[in-house]
Amino acid sequence: MSSNLVLHLICVIVCCFMTGCLPSRSADLLYKKLMNNYNPLIRPVANNSEIIVVHMGVALSQLVDIDEKNQIMITSVWLKQKWKDYKLVWDPKDFEGIEVMQIPIDQLWVPDIVLYNTAEGNYAVDVTNSANIRFDGTVAWNPPAIFRSSCSIDISYFPFDEQQCRMKFGTWTYDGSLVDLQPLSDKVERENYRENGEWEMVETPVERHTIKYPCCAETYIDVTYYFVLHRNPLFYVITLVIPCVLISLMTVLVFYLPSDAQEKITLSISVLLALIVFLLLIPDLIPPTSKTIPLIGQYMLFTMGMCSLSIVATVVTINWHFRTVYTHVMSPWVRRVFLEQLPWLLMMERPEVLKEKKEKKMKKKMEKSMRTNHTYNSYPIKSSVQNNRLYKQLDDSMGGMPPSLMEEIEGRDSEMDESLLAYDSRRKKPIKREWRELLHGLNFIEENLRMDDIVDQSEEEWRYVGLVIDRCLLWIFLFIAIFGSMAIILPAPLFWEPAGVHNTPVYEEPIILESLTYNEYINATMT
Repeated sequence: MSSNLVLHLICVIVCCFMTGCLPSRSADLLYKKLMNNYNPLIRPVANNSEIIVVHMGVALSQLVDIDEKNQIMITSVWLKQKWKDYKLVWDPKDFEGIEVMQIPIDQLWVPDIVLYNTAEGNYAVDVTNSANIRFDGTVAWNPPAIFRSSCSIDISYFPFDEQQCRMKFGTWTYDGSLVDLQPLSDKVERENYRENGEWEMVETPVERHTIKYPCCAETYIDVTYYFVLHRNPLFYVITLVIPCVLISLMTVLVFYLPSDAQEKITLSISVLLALIVFLLLIPDLIPPTSKTIPLIGQYMLFTMGMCSLSIVATVVTINWHFRTVYTHVMSPWVRRVFLEQLPWLLMMERPEVLKEKKEKKMKKKMEKSMRTNHTYNSYPIKSSVQNNRLYKQLDDSMGGMPPSLMEEIEGRDSEMDESLLAYDSRRKKPIKREWRELLHGLNFIEENLRMDDIVDQSEEEWRYVGLVIDRCLLWIFLFIAIFGSMAIILPAPLFWEPAGVHNTPVYEEPIILESLTYNEYINATMT
């Protein structure tokens, strides 16, 4: 049993030497040399008047979110920092050619770089990973971090807007005479950047500022990274813009419905309620502000105003449609404008069936009156010549007999029996008396028919006036809907921005040299 245990220990020791699991003696000596009498709280300069130059850069990993309501930009970055520490210099020949050493960052001096315009969370990096130190004293530290920076959101052209956010970095303790910040490159690095579904990053310039604050005599240096973002508006076009455009077109269709349909007002009010529902969605998407109204809000207010005007115009049109001779008298200018001029401009042709309809209606009423008038059949006419003379007298006395009435009387006269033409002269006086009664009855019938014709003609004219008003409003509101939409949406600068206005660099994607599954890796290591 003891022999097996000794053999096992010997095997473990041999494996450790073969795999190099024992600590490197040279690395251990180098670490002890570098950390000997090293104070991470003291600025590493040989002379106190010297300035430490810190090069810093931002490698953007992901634009997590743009919170428009709270005006916060959330980013995942690698905050690259590089400086020289004269205490961390060695000769690689003395340490078996070691040129790079990894030391935990909490054991080294670190410039206290913070995000000035942080909105919430920590100002500085919390990760305490290791830094890479080269033999010439260059310290490179690239900690990952998630920053929440404040960003002023301009919603004037939402959802076709462009936002400019910034991240301002600087030392919290050291002024420009102690630490000098300089950018590593002229832009934000995006080699490992994952695209955001809503925002497109078109430009990321970098600026270095030297600022003197009123509170202090010293000058402070900061490095500011700007992010020019374009919103991808496809989602908002589908969910907000297109429904609003369709609703505005539905407002126009109100005037295509006939005035007899009771759904005109119902459709207008339904469109107005739909707009109010869409208007309630906007405060959840954009920050509440009183400085400006977003583009989509302007368009909704425009559509709501157009819908309200359509309700008022529909009420006026219905009022004109149902007017009669008993309530209103059509003035000459209304007749001239709405019955003559506007129909010609709108290329509307008035139906010609109205005259035929009136004549048929008059003939029908005349037949009914003749059947009920027994005096007409009781006393025949003596001769056709005398009848023609009497008809002429009736025509003159009534001021013009309607053609349909004259045709009806002549037709009935031709059908009378010839035997009724011989009458005794003693019956002449009663016949004349009965003819006077017949004349009075015909006058009454004619007056009623004329009054009915006047009422029918007045109603048809008012209906036609309402139709002309509807057609005129249809073209007016269609013009307002189309050109109003263009006047509100098209001024967005995003539509007129030239192609090369932003300096958008093209980054090379990382090259995958090898990709193995777990089983493939096990097989490769065993062989």
